Amino acid sequence: MNLKLFFKFLLPSLIGVGLFLVPLDYEGNKTILLAVITSLIRKPFETFLLEIIVSIVLIAAIGGVYNILFKPKWKSEKSSLSIICNTSPLWVSFRIIGAIFAIMVYFKVGPEIIWSPQTGLTVFRDIGATIFFIITVACFLMPFLTEYGFMEFAGTLLSRVFGLLFKLPGRAAIDAMASFLSASNVGLLITISQYEKGHYSTREAASIAVNFSVVSVSFSLLMVSVAGIEHLFVPWYLSVIATCALCAIIMVRIPPLSQYEDTYFGSLDRQVAHDRDYHHNLFINGIYRAMARANSGPGPSEFIKNGWQNAIGVVFGVLGPSMAVGTTTIILLEHTNIFYYLSYPVLILLQIIGFPEAPNAAPGLIIGFLDQFMPAIVASRLEDELAKFILAGMAVTQLIYMSEVGLIILRSSLPLKFRHLAMIFALRSIISFPFLYVAALIVVG
Repeated sequence: MNLKLFFKFLLPSLIGVGLFLVPLDYEGNKTILLAVITSLIRKPFETFLLEIIVSIVLIAAIGGVYNILFKPKWKSEKSSLSIICNTSPLWVSFRIIGAIFAIMVYFKVGPEIIWSPQTGLTVFRDIGATIFFIITVACFLMPFLTEYGFMEFAGTLLSRVFGLLFKLPGRAAIDAMASFLSASNVGLLITISQYEKGHYSTREAASIAVNFSVVSVSFSLLMVSVAGIEHLFVPWYLSVIATCALCAIIMVRIPPLSQYEDTYFGSLDRQVAHDRDYHHNLFINGIYRAMARANSGPGPSEFIKNGWQNAIGVVFGVLGPSMAVGTTTIILLEHTNIFYYLSYPVLILLQIIGFPEAPNAAPGLIIGFLDQFMPAIVASRLEDELAKFILAGMAVTQLIYMSEVGLIILRSSLPLKFRHLAMIFALRSIISFPFLYVAALIVVG
C-alpha cells in the first residue's frame, strides 16, 4: 500500500467528514461544523446583509444584460466575469425581475406590498443571506468531501444497500447525509459536481437530485416551530424521513426518472476507480478506490480556484432568480387569493376525506412548489394539529421548490426540465400524502 496516497485520501476526507457529516452542539442547537463556520463568517456582516444581497443581484442582472447585448469574449481572459455574466435571455429576465425587486426593497419605493418587512425585505435579508453564505462556504469546503476519495470509500461500503433499495450507487448516501445535516443545496451541489466529473450517470444524478436533496434537521425544526408543532418534532421528523425513503424507492422505478439512461455527462465516462475491483473485501476495496481517486485530487491553488469559480457561478446565477420567485410567492400568498383558487381540485379531495380545516389547508399543499417555507406559514394559521403535522411534513417530502432547489437544478448540467420538476413534485405529493396522513393519525390521533 502506498502510504503517501493513503494519507492523501485519509486526512482531507477526515476534514470533510468533520465539516459536513458530524453532528455537534453549538449554542444549544444540534448542527454541523459547516453551519458553525458559516454562522461565524456571516456574523460580522449582519448589519450589511441587505446591501450584500442587493449588490449581488444588481451585478448579476447588469452583467447578464451586458453579456447578451455585446457578447464579450471573456471566457479565456476573464474567466470569473464570464462565469458571472454568461447566461441565457430567459435567465437574464429572471435576474432583471430580481434586480427591480432589489431596488424597491432597498430604497422602499413602489408598492409597499413588495418591500414591506413581511414580504420582500424578509426574502432578501433572511432567505437571500442564508442562501449566499451557505452556498459560498460549501463550495469552498466541499472538495474535502468529494475530491480525495471519501465518496469512493463510502460508496463502496454502501453500494449493495443503495443498489437494492434505490438502484443507485452507495456514494449517493453522502449527498443525502450532506443535505440532512447541512442544507439541501449543499447535497445538491455535491450531486451536480459528481455528475459533471463522471461519477454519476444521467439517471443516477437526476434520481439523487430529486430524492435526496432534503432540508437539514435544523431547518426542519424551524419549520415545525413556525407551524406550531415543535412538541411533536421527533415523531414528525421520523415520519418525514420514512416518507422520503419510500418516495425514493418508488420514484426511481417510475417515469420520468426511470426513463433516463445510464449515459454520462459530455464525453466523460465512469471513472476507472469507480468500476475496478481491487479486492473481494468491501472495506479494502473501498480503501484502494479512495486512494486511486486521491491520486488525482486537486492541489492547493486548484482547490481554491475551483471553490471560487463554483461559488460565483451558483451565487450570481441563482440568487437574483431566487429573490424574484421568493418575493413573488410571498406577495401572492399574503395579498391575494390565487392559491385558494389554484388549490380548488385539492380542496375537493380534502373535503371528501374529511380533512380538518380543508379550505385553509389546501393552498399549503401546492404552494411548496414555489417556496418550501410557505406551507409552514399556511400551517401556522391553522388550529388543528393533524393538519399542521401533514402540511409541515409535505413541505419537506415534496422536496422540489423553485425559489432555490428548482432553480439550481434548472441552471445546472442536470437534464431535468421545468416540466419534469412539476411532474416530480406532483408525484411526490401523491405518494407522501397518505403516508403522512396515517402517521399523523397515529401521532396526533
